Amino acid sequence: MDYKLIAWVLGALILLVLIIFYFAYSKYARQKIARHAVNGLERLLKRTRLILIILVLALAGDLGYGHFSPQNSAIHMNLFARTSKVFSSVKNKVFDKSAESSSTDLKKKESSEKASSKKASSEKKAQSEKNAVKIVEGYYEKQGTQTNVEKYKFIKTKISRYSKDKVYEVGAYETENGKLVQVHDYEVNTKGKFNLLY
Repeated sequence: MDYKLIAWVLGALILLVLIIFYFAYSKYARQKIARHAVNGLERLLKRTRLILIILVLALAGDLGYGHFSPQNSAIHMNLFARTSKVFSSVKNKVFDKSAESSSTDLKKKESSEKASSKKASSEKKAQSEKNAVKIVEGYYEKQGTQTNVEKYKFIKTKISRYSKDKVYEVGAYETENGKLVQVHDYEVNTKGKFNLLY
């Protein structure tokens, strides 16, 4: 017999005993003769307590047996082994060589998708870097300031010390003694706003 079914039956019996106890208690509580009521209540409490202790111990034993029994774990392991054997035989019958070829096609498709997504992300990153340079350059072209700057150049992507957000670092360069020297540093955030660091 299944231990879960036994547990349900024992639980129902415990509930039935409690209901019977309630009605018997009500009966003795309404008696007019106090001595009969007290004696009846004492017997009722002793019997109910004994029956409940036995039922609760039986329930605990049944649940413990069902949970910790080696037969139960062996049954589950056997069921798992049988299921995996059936699944592998069905897989071999249904998915023959055509499935293997479709599997390799699927793997090729996944690898090409990964490569294209990497390419797209690198293109997006390059576009973001170019946009950061264009934002700074466009702003100063409109303002007409920093006329001595010859070139704006992307430096790196980093986390800003001030806003703790991802920013693109852009440098402004001018020629001094025949060399390009960085004269200004900007942080451009992902929203298109920038700060002049120096």
